[in-house]
Amino acid sequence: MKDTLDQSSGRITTQQYWEAGWLGAALPGPLDPIKGSYFSRLLHKCFIESLGQHSANGKRFIEIGCGTSQWLPYFCREFDFAVSGVDYSPTGCANSREILRRAGLSGDIWEGDLFSPPPRWLSHFDVVGSFGLVEHFKDTATAVAACAAYLRPGGCMITLVPTMRGLFGLAYRLANRAVYDTHIPLDMEALTQAHRRAGLEVMSCRYLLGLPGVLGDFDQKDTSLTLRNIVKWASGSYWWLEERGLGVPPNRFTSPYALCIAMKPGV
Repeated sequence: MKDTLDQSSGRITTQQYWEAGWLGAALPGPLDPIKGSYFSRLLHKCFIESLGQHSANGKRFIEIGCGTSQWLPYFCREFDFAVSGVDYSPTGCANSREILRRAGLSGDIWEGDLFSPPPRWLSHFDVVGSFGLVEHFKDTATAVAACAAYLRPGGCMITLVPTMRGLFGLAYRLANRAVYDTHIPLDMEALTQAHRRAGLEVMSCRYLLGLPGVLGDFDQKDTSLTLRNIVKWASGSYWWLEERGLGVPPNRFTSPYALCIAMKPGV
Protein backbone atom coordinates (compact mmCIF):
# COMPACT_ATOMS: atom_id res chain seq x y z
CA MET A 1 0.00 0.00 0.00
CA LYS A 2 1.37 3.39 -0.99
CA ASP A 3 1.80 6.04 1.67
CA THR A 4 4.04 8.48 -0.17
CA LEU A 5 3.35 10.69 -3.16
CA ASP A 6 2.71 8.49 -6.19
CA GLN A 7 4.75 9.96 -9.03
CA SER A 8 3.27 7.71 -11.73
CA SER A 9 -0.33 8.71 -11.05
CA GLY A 10 0.42 12.25 -9.91
CA ARG A 11 -1.25 11.67 -6.55
CA ILE A 12 -0.92 14.82 -4.42
CA THR A 13 -2.22 13.45 -1.13
CA THR A 14 -0.86 10.65 1.03
CA GLN A 15 -2.34 7.84 3.04
CA GLN A 16 -1.19 9.62 6.20
CA TYR A 17 -3.10 12.74 5.12
CA TRP A 18 -6.37 10.85 4.95
CA GLU A 19 -5.67 8.83 8.08
CA ALA A 20 -5.22 12.07 10.01
CA GLY A 21 -8.46 13.40 8.55
CA TRP A 22 -10.58 10.32 9.30
CA LEU A 23 -9.13 9.42 12.69
CA GLY A 24 -11.61 10.53 15.32
CA ALA A 25 -13.93 12.05 12.70
CA ALA A 26 -17.64 12.18 13.48
CA LEU A 27 -19.41 9.55 11.41
CA PRO A 28 -22.07 11.02 9.12
CA GLY A 29 -25.43 9.41 8.59
CA PRO A 30 -26.62 8.49 5.10
CA LEU A 31 -27.35 11.40 2.78
CA ASP A 32 -31.03 12.26 3.30
CA PRO A 33 -32.74 13.35 0.06
CA ILE A 34 -35.80 14.62 1.94
CA LYS A 35 -34.56 16.23 5.15
CA GLY A 36 -31.00 16.95 4.07
CA SER A 37 -29.50 20.23 2.94
CA TYR A 38 -30.44 21.97 -0.27
CA PHE A 39 -27.25 20.57 -1.80
CA SER A 40 -28.22 17.03 -0.79
CA ARG A 41 -31.63 17.42 -2.37
CA LEU A 42 -30.08 18.87 -5.52
CA LEU A 43 -27.68 15.94 -5.85
CA HIS A 44 -30.51 13.49 -5.28
CA LYS A 45 -32.44 15.08 -8.14
CA CYS A 46 -29.38 14.83 -10.41
CA PHE A 47 -28.88 11.17 -9.55
CA ILE A 48 -32.53 10.30 -10.12
CA GLU A 49 -32.35 11.90 -13.57
CA SER A 50 -29.11 10.10 -14.44
CA LEU A 51 -29.60 6.67 -12.89
CA GLY A 52 -33.23 5.86 -13.55
CA GLN A 53 -32.37 3.12 -16.04
CA HIS A 54 -29.74 1.66 -13.70
CA SER A 55 -31.98 1.48 -10.63
CA ALA A 56 -32.94 -2.17 -10.41
CA ASN A 57 -32.47 -5.11 -8.11
CA GLY A 58 -29.13 -6.81 -8.61
CA LYS A 59 -27.29 -3.77 -9.96
CA ARG A 60 -23.87 -3.04 -8.48
CA PHE A 61 -22.45 0.31 -7.32
CA ILE A 62 -18.92 1.08 -6.15
CA GLU A 63 -17.57 4.25 -4.62
CA ILE A 64 -13.90 4.92 -5.36
CA GLY A 65 -12.37 6.76 -2.42
CA CYS A 66 -15.08 5.66 0.02
CA GLY A 67 -13.42 6.68 3.29
CA THR A 68 -16.05 7.61 5.92
CA SER A 69 -18.73 7.53 3.23
CA GLN A 70 -22.33 8.66 3.58
CA TRP A 71 -22.89 7.72 -0.06
CA LEU A 72 -22.88 3.92 0.19
CA PRO A 73 -26.00 3.64 2.39
CA TYR A 74 -27.68 6.31 0.26
CA PHE A 75 -27.19 4.40 -3.02
CA CYS A 76 -28.17 1.15 -1.36
CA ARG A 77 -31.44 2.55 0.00
CA GLU A 78 -32.48 4.90 -2.80
CA PHE A 79 -31.49 2.76 -5.82
CA ASP A 80 -31.45 -0.76 -4.38
CA PHE A 81 -27.82 -1.25 -5.41
CA ALA A 82 -25.49 -3.83 -3.97
CA VAL A 83 -22.74 -1.50 -2.77
CA SER A 84 -18.96 -1.76 -2.58
CA GLY A 85 -16.17 0.68 -1.88
CA VAL A 86 -12.41 1.05 -2.10
CA ASP A 87 -10.10 3.32 -0.13
CA TYR A 88 -6.45 3.15 0.91
CA SER A 89 -7.08 4.59 4.39
CA PRO A 90 -7.60 1.82 6.99
CA THR A 91 -9.49 4.23 9.24
CA GLY A 92 -11.61 5.48 6.35
CA CYS A 93 -12.56 1.91 5.45
CA ALA A 94 -13.38 1.04 9.06
CA ASN A 95 -15.55 4.16 9.31
CA SER A 96 -17.44 3.25 6.13
CA ARG A 97 -18.15 -0.24 7.43
CA GLU A 98 -19.45 1.23 10.68
CA ILE A 99 -21.67 3.73 8.87
CA LEU A 100 -23.22 0.89 6.88
CA ARG A 101 -23.62 -1.21 10.03
CA ARG A 102 -25.41 1.61 11.85
CA ALA A 103 -27.74 1.95 8.87
CA GLY A 104 -28.54 -1.76 9.05
CA LEU A 105 -26.94 -2.35 5.65
CA SER A 106 -24.04 -4.36 4.29
CA GLY A 107 -21.37 -3.66 1.71
CA ASP A 108 -18.02 -4.92 0.47
CA ILE A 109 -15.30 -2.47 1.52
CA TRP A 110 -11.82 -3.13 0.18
CA GLU A 111 -8.73 -1.45 1.63
CA GLY A 112 -6.26 -0.89 -1.18
CA ASP A 113 -4.97 1.25 -4.02
CA LEU A 114 -7.59 2.21 -6.61
CA PHE A 115 -5.00 1.60 -9.35
CA SER A 116 -4.63 -2.07 -8.35
CA PRO A 117 -8.17 -3.44 -7.92
CA PRO A 118 -9.00 -7.08 -7.26
CA PRO A 119 -9.32 -8.80 -10.67
CA ARG A 120 -12.92 -9.75 -9.89
CA TRP A 121 -13.82 -6.04 -9.73
CA LEU A 122 -12.57 -5.13 -13.19
CA SER A 123 -15.48 -4.27 -15.55
CA HIS A 124 -17.80 -5.48 -12.79
CA PHE A 125 -19.97 -2.55 -11.69
CA ASP A 126 -23.04 -0.95 -13.24
CA VAL A 127 -22.35 2.43 -11.62
CA VAL A 128 -19.05 3.85 -10.39
CA GLY A 129 -19.04 6.98 -8.25
CA SER A 130 -16.38 9.29 -6.88
CA PHE A 131 -17.21 12.28 -4.73
CA GLY A 132 -14.09 14.35 -4.23
CA LEU A 133 -11.34 12.09 -5.61
CA VAL A 134 -10.01 12.78 -9.10
CA GLU A 135 -9.05 16.37 -8.25
CA HIS A 136 -6.33 14.98 -5.96
CA PHE A 137 -4.31 13.78 -9.00
CA LYS A 138 -2.21 15.94 -11.28
CA ASP A 139 -3.43 14.01 -14.33
CA THR A 140 -7.20 13.98 -13.94
CA ALA A 141 -7.74 11.69 -16.94
CA THR A 142 -5.44 9.04 -15.44
CA ALA A 143 -7.52 9.02 -12.25
CA VAL A 144 -10.79 8.92 -14.19
CA ALA A 145 -9.52 6.03 -16.33
CA ALA A 146 -8.52 4.10 -13.20
CA CYS A 147 -12.06 4.52 -11.86
CA ALA A 148 -13.57 3.53 -15.21
CA ALA A 149 -11.68 0.22 -15.11
CA TYR A 150 -14.20 -0.93 -12.48
CA LEU A 151 -17.12 -0.10 -14.78
CA ARG A 152 -18.80 -2.62 -17.07
CA PRO A 153 -19.41 -1.66 -20.73
CA GLY A 154 -22.57 0.40 -20.87
CA GLY A 155 -22.22 1.38 -17.22
CA CYS A 156 -22.50 4.86 -15.73
CA MET A 157 -19.76 6.97 -14.14
CA ILE A 158 -20.58 9.72 -11.62
CA THR A 159 -17.82 12.21 -10.81
CA LEU A 160 -18.39 15.06 -8.36
CA VAL A 161 -15.53 17.48 -7.66
CA PRO A 162 -15.02 20.74 -5.82
CA THR A 163 -13.89 23.15 -8.52
CA MET A 164 -11.39 25.09 -6.37
CA ARG A 165 -11.61 27.85 -8.96
CA GLY A 166 -12.86 31.42 -8.98
CA LEU A 167 -14.41 32.66 -5.75
CA PHE A 168 -14.39 29.18 -4.19
CA GLY A 169 -10.69 28.68 -4.83
CA LEU A 170 -9.87 32.18 -3.63
CA ALA A 171 -11.74 31.60 -0.38
CA TYR A 172 -9.78 28.42 0.29
CA ARG A 173 -6.46 30.00 -0.67
CA LEU A 174 -7.10 32.71 1.91
CA ALA A 175 -8.82 30.67 4.61
CA ASN A 176 -7.44 27.13 4.32
CA ARG A 177 -4.37 26.99 2.10
CA ALA A 178 -3.39 23.52 3.34
CA VAL A 179 -6.59 22.03 1.94
CA TYR A 180 -6.41 24.08 -1.25
CA ASP A 181 -2.94 22.71 -1.99
CA THR A 182 -4.26 19.13 -2.06
CA HIS A 183 -6.55 19.92 -5.01
CA ILE A 184 -6.09 20.49 -8.73
CA PRO A 185 -8.52 23.27 -9.76
CA LEU A 186 -10.98 21.98 -12.39
CA ASP A 187 -13.61 23.72 -14.44
CA MET A 188 -16.41 22.02 -16.32
CA GLU A 189 -14.46 21.91 -19.58
CA ALA A 190 -11.41 20.30 -17.96
CA LEU A 191 -13.57 17.71 -16.21
CA THR A 192 -15.37 16.90 -19.46
CA GLN A 193 -12.11 16.50 -21.38
CA ALA A 194 -10.63 14.27 -18.66
CA HIS A 195 -13.53 11.85 -19.05
CA ARG A 196 -13.26 11.85 -22.82
CA ARG A 197 -9.52 11.24 -22.63
CA ALA A 198 -10.30 8.30 -20.37
CA GLY A 199 -12.42 6.79 -23.16
CA LEU A 200 -15.83 7.65 -21.71
CA GLU A 201 -18.83 9.20 -23.42
CA VAL A 202 -19.90 12.31 -21.51
CA MET A 203 -23.68 12.50 -21.12
CA SER A 204 -23.73 15.71 -19.10
CA CYS A 205 -21.42 17.98 -17.15
CA ARG A 206 -22.65 20.89 -15.10
CA TYR A 207 -21.79 23.30 -12.33
CA LEU A 208 -23.70 22.98 -9.06
CA LEU A 209 -24.73 25.88 -6.80
CA GLY A 210 -24.11 29.53 -7.54
CA LEU A 211 -21.74 30.34 -4.70
CA PRO A 212 -19.90 28.29 -2.06
CA GLY A 213 -21.65 27.56 1.21
CA VAL A 214 -19.97 27.67 4.60
CA LEU A 215 -16.37 26.52 4.35
CA GLY A 216 -14.95 23.79 6.51
CA ASP A 217 -12.24 24.17 9.12
CA PHE A 218 -9.92 27.12 8.65
CA ASP A 219 -6.17 27.12 8.93
CA GLN A 220 -5.68 29.00 12.18
CA LYS A 221 -2.11 29.94 11.28
CA ASP A 222 -2.86 31.47 7.89
CA THR A 223 -5.93 33.58 8.60
CA SER A 224 -7.08 36.05 11.22
CA LEU A 225 -10.17 35.51 13.32
CA THR A 226 -11.79 38.53 11.66
CA LEU A 227 -11.25 37.17 8.15
CA ARG A 228 -12.52 33.74 9.13
CA ASN A 229 -15.67 35.23 10.62
CA ILE A 230 -16.29 37.42 7.57
CA VAL A 231 -15.96 34.46 5.21
CA LYS A 232 -18.21 32.28 7.35
CA TRP A 233 -20.85 34.99 7.63
CA ALA A 234 -20.80 35.81 3.93
CA SER A 235 -20.91 32.21 2.75
CA GLY A 236 -23.51 31.26 5.36
CA SER A 237 -25.78 34.12 4.35
CA TYR A 238 -25.61 33.14 0.71
CA TRP A 239 -26.29 29.48 1.53
CA TRP A 240 -29.55 30.63 3.15
CA LEU A 241 -30.50 32.43 -0.06
CA GLU A 242 -29.41 29.51 -2.25
CA GLU A 243 -31.79 27.13 -0.46
CA ARG A 244 -34.65 29.50 -1.30
CA GLY A 245 -33.84 29.79 -4.96
CA LEU A 246 -32.57 33.36 -4.67
CA GLY A 247 -28.93 32.81 -5.60
CA VAL A 248 -27.07 33.39 -8.84
CA PRO A 249 -27.17 30.67 -11.53
CA PRO A 250 -24.35 28.10 -11.49
CA ASN A 251 -21.34 29.36 -13.43
CA ARG A 252 -17.60 28.81 -13.92
CA PHE A 253 -16.55 31.77 -11.79
CA THR A 254 -18.39 31.20 -8.52
CA SER A 255 -19.82 27.65 -8.45
CA PRO A 256 -18.12 25.40 -5.87
CA TYR A 257 -18.86 22.02 -7.52
CA ALA A 258 -18.97 20.35 -10.91
CA LEU A 259 -20.76 17.07 -11.68
CA CYS A 260 -20.00 14.86 -14.66
CA ILE A 261 -22.12 11.91 -15.79
CA ALA A 262 -20.47 9.64 -18.36
CA MET A 263 -20.99 6.22 -19.90
CA LYS A 264 -18.52 3.48 -20.76
CA PRO A 265 -18.95 2.51 -24.41
CA GLY A 266 -20.06 -1.03 -25.13
CA VAL A 267 -23.04 -3.34 -24.93
